[in-house]
Amino acid sequence: MNTTSERKSRSVRIKTALDRHLEEMAKVENRSVNNLIETLLAKASGFKEPNEETKRAIEEARIERPHLKGYTDMDKLFEDLENE
Repeated sequence: MNTTSERKSRSVRIKTALDRHLEEMAKVENRSVNNLIETLLAKASGFKEPNEETKRAIEEARIERPHLKGYTDMDKLFEDLENE
């Protein structure tokens, strides 16, 4: 599975103690500090983006079933799925 996607580099200043805490969290979870921070920020901000496999499946469904209901809002999609 390809997990690479476009990234933007951003420099932030954080307290040394917080940096140590994040490094320890990342170590416990066997992941990079960058990955941990990105995941924490996405969860805290409510950011949702389908992965590449899901994007391909969506495109395939659009081609194979052009009359299916489409969504531009992921929250509406999840709401409809929960109400089925």
